[in-house]
Formats: sequence, C-alpha cells, structure tokens
Amino acid sequence: MKKRQKAETSLGKASVAIIVSMFFALLAVLCVWLITSYRTTVHRGDERIIAASKIVAANAIWMNSLARETLHRIDDGLGENIPVPGPDRIHDLNAAVADLPSQVTAYVLGPDGRTLFSNDPNIRKVDVTDRDYFVRLRNGADDYTSSLIMSRLTNRQIFVFSRRLERNGAFAGAAVVAFDASILKPVWDAVAMGENSTVSLIRRDGQLVARHPEPDGPVNMKDYVLFTDYMKKSTTGVYRALSPIDEQDRLVAYRIIERTPFVAIASADMAIIMRPFWNDVEIAIALVILAVVGALAAAYWIRGLIRVDAVHVMELADAVKANEMLMREIHHRVKNNLQTVMALIRLQGFDPEAVGKVNERISAMSAVHEQMYGFDQFAGVAARDFVPGFVGNLVNMHALNIDTTFDVDDFVVAADKATPLALLLNELVANSMKYAFKNRPSGRIHVELKVLDKDVCQLIVSDDGIGYNGQTKKPGMGTRLIAAFVKQLKGSFAYTRSNGTQFVASLHLIR
Repeated sequence: MKKRQKAETSLGKASVAIIVSMFFALLAVLCVWLITSYRTTVHRGDERIIAASKIVAANAIWMNSLARETLHRIDDGLGENIPVPGPDRIHDLNAAVADLPSQVTAYVLGPDGRTLFSNDPNIRKVDVTDRDYFVRLRNGADDYTSSLIMSRLTNRQIFVFSRRLERNGAFAGAAVVAFDASILKPVWDAVAMGENSTVSLIRRDGQLVARHPEPDGPVNMKDYVLFTDYMKKSTTGVYRALSPIDEQDRLVAYRIIERTPFVAIASADMAIIMRPFWNDVEIAIALVILAVVGALAAAYWIRGLIRVDAVHVMELADAVKANEMLMREIHHRVKNNLQTVMALIRLQGFDPEAVGKVNERISAMSAVHEQMYGFDQFAGVAARDFVPGFVGNLVNMHALNIDTTFDVDDFVVAADKATPLALLLNELVANSMKYAFKNRPSGRIHVELKVLDKDVCQLIVSDDGIGYNGQTKKPGMGTRLIAAFVKQLKGSFAYTRSNGTQFVASLHLIR
C-alpha cells in the first residue's frame, strides 16, 4: 500500500513538473515571438514612414519646380514693360499659367501692391503690402517662399512663391504663385499611413509651410526637437516625438530637400504603427489563458488517471526503464549519424580562397548600390565620395599597413558605369595587396581618377611594390576580369613599372 502511495506521489509530482515545464516553454516561445514581432513591427514602421517622406519630398520638389517655372513664364510673358491690365494681357497671363492645378493661383502685383493680373476669376482688391512675400521683394530679394499664411481672398490656408519683377533696373512689382494647403490632401491619401497621420512641408527656419490635416494656423517650429537636434546630425532620419501642433505621439520621418527651402515630413500615429505588435500581444495573451485552462484541465485529468492506474505503475516500471534505455540508445545513434553527415558535408566543401574572391566581387557590386540609393543618387555615384571609401574598405580587409592616397575629381559616374568601375578597382587593389607587398609589412597605394574631357576619364592605380607588367603567357582570372571591365567601359589600359606598378586606363565613365 505504501509502495502504491509512493508511486502515486512520484507520478503526481512528475506530472505537475511536466505541465509546469511545458507552460514555461510556451511562455518562452511566446516571448521570443513577441520580441521578434516588436522588432519587425518597428522596422516595417520605419520603412513605411521613410517611404512616405520620400513621396512628400517628391511632391515638394514638383511644387517648387512648378512655381519657379510658372513665375519665370509670367515674367517673360509680361514683356519689357509691364502693361496696364487689359483683356489681351490677361489672355497672355492665362497662357503662361494654363497648366496650373486648380489649387494654384497666379497673380501679378504692381509696385504699390495692387493686383494687375490674375487667373482667379473671383479676384478682388486686397492689401498685400504688409505681406512678407511682397515686402521682401520690394526690399531687394529676388524671390521668396512664404510660410503658412491665411489668404485674405478666400480665408483659406495657403503658401506662396513670389518673384521680384524689375524693369529698367527698378522694382516693378511681383509675380506670385499661391498654393492652397489642400494640395497636400492627395499626398496624404497616397502615403496611406492611416488615421491620425500627417504630411507636412516646413521651411528650414522652422516655419510651417503646409500640413494635412490642416492646423489651426501658422506654426513656428524652430524650438522643436527636429530643428534643435535631429537636423543638426543628418539630412534624413526617423524619430519618435510628440507633435508640437496637436501633442500626438507619432513616428516621424524627415528629409531635407536639396535646392529647395523645404523639409519634407511624414508622420504616423504610434498606435497605428504598433497595431500589428499589439494584435500579436492579444493573441499571446489568449494562448496563455488557453494554456492555463488546458494545464489545469490536464492536471485534473492526470490526477484521475494516476489514481486509476497507480496499481499498474509498479508492473510497468521495468518496461518504462527498458523503454527509457531504448530511447537513450536511439538518441545516441541519431547523434552519431548526424555527426557523420556533418563530416561528409565538410569533405564536399568549396575552396575558401575562391569563396573569398567571389565575396569580394559581390561586395564591390553591393557597394555601388549602397552609394546610389543612400544618397538618392539614382543617376550615378559621386566619384570623390565613392572611390576613397570603397578602396579604403578593400585595403582595411588585409592585415597590412598600407598608406592610401587619392586624387579624385568631383564628378558623377554614370549608373551603368559604376559597377564595372567598382569591380575594376577591386581587382586592381586585390592584385596589389596580394602580390605587390610580399615580405613587406607596409606600402603605399595611390589612386587617381581625373576627367580628361566631358566623357573620358583617366584612372591611375599605382603602388610601390615589387612591380608587375601585366603581361603573362596565361593570364589569371583577375587579369582577364580587368581586361573585360576596361572593355566594358569602352577604354584601354596599360601597365608601367617605375618604383612599383602603375596601371593607367582611359575609361568612359560619365555617360
């Protein structure tokens, strides 16, 4: 009897231990899943908000270009002497602004601020002589981009581009293109970041230019963390902060737009960004609740089974021990078999040196793409930025004290020429590192890339190593690749030996 009770107690404890272990194993799996879900959600949120900021930036560039071109056409259309308003001149102005969207209105103001021409059929007399976009031009500025202002014609939020009109060296008025702030509504629809998201344009001095949803009025954001911290560190970025306009917690992506006065902003409600993660949290909580209920039910059921089957425990003990021994033997053999498979795989391994060379060439191609897109240089890569960084990374991969110097012109390598150039540099530097400095702890590599004319560039890669003439009876893979890349770049090359090896090539890199 005592033996039976002892067996029941042992089995009961073992059952509880198994249930508890399974429960904690489930918790561990759920924790790992939730951590992964959180990181994935944050990463996807960053990617979405960055993509949204690019859309805002692209539209800002379009608006800036549209305004500048329209102002130029208006100035040209007015002729040498700005005429008195009349039907013919209104027709000329309409021709100059015929392609403007419905949210954009053009005006010509006289030197006294009086409206001379407009494509607005409901134009009426208003005083704009106190507006910055007129005062700045009157005081000598060539052009001006306003912050968010309230239109005195429509009582709508607008932002304005203006251009100084000069005739015979004197101020003759201003050409004005006004954008209704609602022009950002289609942009907001396009980014589709959900409710409580925003798209904005801000001047680099912190003045709000336009926003959707629209704010109550003009906003000065110069003391906002974007301007006091983030923009001082980088031209693009993502951060989380409370909005200075409505105090909402949002994830924000910004981009300073070159050749414009704008900073493009896209933001999304953190609650919406993190919604997939919180959905996973709800699922995890539901699974935990089900696991607790299941564990309690299993414990109760196991307790009943133990009471019913306790009498058979002792009879089955030997069989259990035998099964345990069998399972140990199976696991041991499986382990041995897996080790054998691993050994066979190693015997079939590829040449590490060949793998390393392939990786270097793939890294060379990867470096080009990293440059192009990192800097939105879709038309090509900046030679002065790319070549020193790329070659420096190649040299640093080797355990040699190599001094690298550069003389690179400031030009853009065409996108379809950047990858062959990178692969050519990779082969040349790899050859120098492999052959030029044998039995030497240090050396020098110098790289020049000069523009000879508007299309042809000269590449010189030299070292102070043991010397190499590039002529062999049976050239290796690297030598063949160098010739192939030069041919792909429609160029020619030669090796010279003078205190080392000098590779000189004329290449078509610009277009």
